[in-house]
Amino acid sequence: MGHYVIRVKGNLSRELTDAFPTLKADKEPPQTVLHGHLDDQAALAGILNHLDMLGIDIVEVLQVPPTPKSAKAKE
Repeated sequence: MGHYVIRVKGNLSRELTDAFPTLKADKEPPQTVLHGHLDDQAALAGILNHLDMLGIDIVEVLQVPPTPKSAKAKE
C-alpha cells in the first residue's frame, strides 16, 4: 500500500515500539515518529487501533508518496 509516517505524543519506550515490529521508531522529543511500509488498509487500521488501545495520542498520519526511483524499482 505504501510508506507511512505516524507521529504520536510522547517518547515511547522500547517495549512499546517493539509492539510494532513492521515500523521503525525515531524519537523527536516530545514525540515519537513511527514509519515504515504497510501492505494494506487493514495493516494501517490495525496499528492505529493498537495505538488507541494503548492510550497513545496520535498527532499525525501521513502517507509518503513514492519517489520516481522507488516506483521504478517495483516495476
